[in-house]
This record gives sequence, C-alpha cells and structure tokens, in this order.
Amino acid sequence: MAKIVLGIGTPHSPQLSTPVELWHQHAERDKTNPAVEYEKRSKVAPEWIHDHLSFDVWKDKANACERGIERIQEIIEKVSPDILVVIGDDQKEMFLDDNIPAFAIFNGSEIYDLPHDVEKLPPSIRPAYWARHGTEPEAYPTEADLGRHILEKLTENEFDVSQFTKQYEGRSVGHAHTFVRRRLLKDKEPIDMVPVFVNTFYPPNVPSPKRCFEFGRIIREAIESWDSDKTVAIVASGGLTHFIVDEEFDRKVLQALEENDVDTITSLPKGKFVSGTSEVLAWIMAAGALEHLDMKIIDYVPAYRTAALTGCGMGFVYWD
Repeated sequence: MAKIVLGIGTPHSPQLSTPVELWHQHAERDKTNPAVEYEKRSKVAPEWIHDHLSFDVWKDKANACERGIERIQEIIEKVSPDILVVIGDDQKEMFLDDNIPAFAIFNGSEIYDLPHDVEKLPPSIRPAYWARHGTEPEAYPTEADLGRHILEKLTENEFDVSQFTKQYEGRSVGHAHTFVRRRLLKDKEPIDMVPVFVNTFYPPNVPSPKRCFEFGRIIREAIESWDSDKTVAIVASGGLTHFIVDEEFDRKVLQALEENDVDTITSLPKGKFVSGTSEVLAWIMAAGALEHLDMKIIDYVPAYRTAALTGCGMGFVYWD
C-alpha cells in the first residue's frame, strides 16, 4: 500500500517572491484595498508596528522567508516522495462563477499551467509572476489513479466532492498549486501531483475547519489503502493570516498543529477565515491527513507592510 512520508505547510504570498526593494509596492496597494480599511486602521495603529516597517527589518524578514523556502526545498529533495498531494484554494483561476465547488479533485493525466498577460496584473504582483506562472504552457504530470481512488474513498464516506479530468479551456491551474512546482521544486524535475481544491474565498459554500479536518483524514485513509508502493507527500499551500496579520491567531494555529490538538484545530471560529486568512483551511485539511506524523515549525515570520497591520503571516512547517 502507498505511504504518506512527509507533510509541508507553506505560504504562497506574492510578497514571498518579490524582491524586498519592491515590498513597498504591496504596501501601496494595501492602502487602496477597500477590505483593509487602511485609513481607519492606520489611525489606531499600535506604536510597536513602526518597528516592523523599516527597510532593514523588511530585509531581515525577507531573508528569513527565503531560508524557510530553502529548508522546505531541502526536505522535499531529501525525502524524495513519488507523489505530491497538493491542497490549495482557487481564486477564480480554474473555477469561475459558473461553478465554484466546495471541494474538487483533479484525476486526469496532466494539468496545465498557462501563461498570463503580465501587463494586466497589478504592478505589485508583476515582480512575483515568475513564482506563479511561466511564459509558455507547462504540463504538470498528475497521478490519475490516486486521484480517482481518493474520490471514491471520499464518496464512500459521504463527502460530496467534484471531480474533473480536463481543465476548462483557457483556464490555468491556480497559483496555490503552481507555486509548489515553481518554488518548492525549483529547477528539479516535476513530481507527479494530485491537485486538491478547497473553496476558502467565496461564500456561502466554504467548508468549516471541522469538515476540512475530516476531509483530510479520508485523504489519508485513501492513500494508505491505495494498491501501490509509492510514497506520498501532502502539501498545504497558502496562509497564514493576510491581508491583516494576526500574530496571536497564527501562533494559536501553529501551536495546535504542533501539539496535534484536534479540538482546537476543528473549533477555530469560522469568522476568522476571511480573505487570505481563509487559506489556513488548507493547512487544517493537511493536518487531518497527517495527524499520525509530528509537525515541526521551521519558522514563523510576521511580514508586516503598513501601519494598518497589513502583510502576511509567513509560516513554514513540515510533518515527518
């Protein structure tokens, strides 16, 4: 039977792949983001936040994030799994308003990363484009048999999950999944992937933390009952808190994962999972699949960008 040998939790924020000299572009974009309420938040900014906003501090944090990515790269290379089950959200890349499933699994033979028109992206996103998409279409090899087996096992356990073997014409697999290929595997040969999608961004069909954790448990059951001797890594792509950094919440999540505190993990208030913070649900799903392994924190970097506490909580972890 197949065996889960590794778990990874990683952010995929554009800030992570932007030269620190250009982080100010993200800060400027935050000021015009209506969801941030920049003027209101900046007027009540705590004094300590200004210690996080100098270029020297940004540079230290950028270096810490890069070390976190490099450590994950090293771990994946050392363990050398045969398959990556990559859990991430989709931000109207593969799924548009014509259909946004709560859960979906791709079980075709390959899925495509398609180039985007860089000029149509916000200026702050352009410097990080290289970590999202290439300049030419690239086929990612996928493990269709495992994808189908996971779908069957989920259905047996009364999960209603969408399945597809072909992507919509002109729609690329999203950056939650391409980031894993382009940054974590770097210049290495691609590893067969099973793309798992969870709707975190678009109510009303956003699943609860408890539902995501149970979903992950069935993923583990499916992998361990799959008739194969291949090894599997589970990758959670996204998070932690953003666009408003909430260090207290991030550290609570990380501690609960580290201690395998299922009660805390599954009872986190659903109201916290808004905007980019919602991607923590991918981590919770991974935790359900990895509760038999030990989680270790590589680093946590609260990468603040403005006095309104905007930025991204960058968490780097692995399970083994």
